[in-house]
Amino acid sequence: MHNRRDLEPYLERPYDPAPPADGKVSDIWESECLRNFRGPDGKNLFLTPDVPGENCLIFSLNEDGFNPYGNRTSGKKATVGGIYLVCLNLPPLLRHRPENIFLVGIIPGPKEPSAHQINYLL
Repeated sequence: MHNRRDLEPYLERPYDPAPPADGKVSDIWESECLRNFRGPDGKNLFLTPDVPGENCLIFSLNEDGFNPYGNRTSGKKATVGGIYLVCLNLPPLLRHRPENIFLVGIIPGPKEPSAHQINYLL
């Protein structure tokens, strides 16, 4: 990500939108959780980087399963899962573009794992 010049400006500064005037949160950065998350020194960990060139990147961890044979009502049925990361420091319009998603794991099929099994993977 740091090698992509088009993304560098977003990664070198914290993404800090103004809090919503109506109180409705539409992005995780507008939430009280991230806006008030403190580091060991008592300062906001994500919005006030102290060291030039230091980045505090935040990622969401996601899992999604799909049928590798297509979504047919008849025919072969199987589930394969993908585990991926999305960088929340990017603006919402850029976060979920395929070129900005990091595939970090694959859950093999043919059956969907149970909640107990997936806990070991996550």
